[in-house]
Amino acid sequence: MIFFTVSENDIVFLKHQWNGLISFYTSDISLHNSTFRMLKDKYSEKSRFYHNLIHIKLLLDLYETLKDQIQERDAIRFSIWFHDVVYDTKRNDNEEESARLAFETLGGLNVNAKTIKLVQELILATKDHDGRTFSEDAKLFLDMDLAILGMSREMYEEYSKAIREEYSWVPELTYRKGRKKILESFMDREKIYFTAVMQKRFEEQARRNINEEIQSLEVQ
Repeated sequence: MIFFTVSENDIVFLKHQWNGLISFYTSDISLHNSTFRMLKDKYSEKSRFYHNLIHIKLLLDLYETLKDQIQERDAIRFSIWFHDVVYDTKRNDNEEESARLAFETLGGLNVNAKTIKLVQELILATKDHDGRTFSEDAKLFLDMDLAILGMSREMYEEYSKAIREEYSWVPELTYRKGRKKILESFMDREKIYFTAVMQKRFEEQARRNINEEIQSLEVQ
């Protein structure tokens, strides 16, 4: 898969990003290395075809274009790193376990309790992506996580195939029904994205992409 294949340059970039983030909290190089190695190993699991390091890189790149609109910048960046750190399609507690691991890891990096709590809240919010009652930062983070829906048609098609690979253990008819239900839940929203900046950037293309996938799932 072209778009979601991790290169050595990607690893170098991500390690630089991680070290730059946590250097504000600890100067212990061994912690820099061990925590990055843990994240790298988690996101490099063989069962991951979309929720891998490229997903993290795409969100970090998107963050750079949006950071001027974010209040709690470190909380958002830590949430990017940890929101899918535990990802097993046969489980239903991935978000809770990711939040737990974030709590344990960030506590060991001397991150303040307020930031850690916010990170946990943001991770848990990705469980159903219903951000209507959340802060503007949280809404933007949820929108960032769904940015893939509004990417180019080619990239979206590869994304949808990658998701199918992650659920390869699910029978075809069952997968089609479940995936269609999820996609329709987004189409049923007045707006897929909560924030104006993301609506302007991704809403129209996201609806085209999702509609095309729904149609493909209906083909017998």
